Amino acid sequence: MTDEKARENFLKYGNPDGKGSFAVGIALPNFLQKEEYQIQVLVAFFILIIIIVPWLFLNQITANEKDVGGVDVDNRKIFTELINENMLMKHIPGVLAHSYEFSQMKVRSKDELEILKRIKELDEVKEAIPTAKQDAKKGAVQVKPICLIMGYMYNIIEKKDLDNEGIAKDLEQILRTVPSYFDIMLQQVMMMSQMYKMGRSPKKITARNIMTIIQFS
Repeated sequence: MTDEKARENFLKYGNPDGKGSFAVGIALPNFLQKEEYQIQVLVAFFILIIIIVPWLFLNQITANEKDVGGVDVDNRKIFTELINENMLMKHIPGVLAHSYEFSQMKVRSKDELEILKRIKELDEVKEAIPTAKQDAKKGAVQVKPICLIMGYMYNIIEKKDLDNEGIAKDLEQILRTVPSYFDIMLQQVMMMSQMYKMGRSPKKITARNIMTIIQFS
């Protein structure tokens, strides 16, 4: 490179001809570049940038915060607070009912209420429902998921009960979700057991509590 100016430009700008320009454009159909469509283009751009993009971003973040089986991550904290050394199998449906998903289960109709009342008459179901004193410590619990869990276990949900859309839908959700809950509960119980052995937890969680959950599941 014998031209001193060209050599200097090459060293400074990477181009013998000197500093160049670089432009970026967005290809739009000709009709969108017309003045009468400017408002529509601006509105569409506003919706895309201000609403759709943030919604997609937030949705992706929320999806990444799910726990085992896609259940809410807060269930891990909820179960950890409710599990204690005195937990028996009859207490487990009440613990599950405090989960984020099951706490949203409401009675939608009078027909549902009548079905749940019939299931609730079973002594085993009555024992599984937390008392008013227990509710005061842990917070109010939805009775519906407890009735459906126990009703399914003791085979007292009749075929005609499943004709009720609300009962069928919630029972399906329970059967799909409970395995994930037990995975989480077992993980937390084993962690709490180790922490107790290390003197880092006031809850005396032992192998007996682990077996209680395994036997129920």
